[in-house]
Amino acid sequence: MPSAQQAVRIAVSLGVIGAATAVLVYLKLTDVGLHHPIFVYLPLIALLALALGSVAALSGAAAAIAASTYFLYDPIYSFAVANALEVGDLLWFALLAVIAVKCTRALSRRSSKLPQAKSRYRWS
Repeated sequence: MPSAQQAVRIAVSLGVIGAATAVLVYLKLTDVGLHHPIFVYLPLIALLALALGSVAALSGAAAAIAASTYFLYDPIYSFAVANALEVGDLLWFALLAVIAVKCTRALSRRSSKLPQAKSRYRWS
């Protein structure tokens, strides 16, 4: 069972994805819509992975897939996707989101060998 802190992180992640979805829906309804709106979420997922952790970022990615399918791809307000290329967009986004989360977590992790490396390069 997740802890309260983990639940808050997931809730913040879902809130960020919800806000981004609201902006994208507004753009779609004003005929400024993007051709591949799902990929707008990718930098947000990477930032969520850095700030909140892997579980929150991956739950945000799942919410982004569901929200974009329901609100942004035709037919609107349905989980059905009319175009097979858009299904490919969703699958590629899922793969790229997992890779982005894994890479950002690996890059942000502190190395256990950092104190040894610092002592090796001291000038004193």
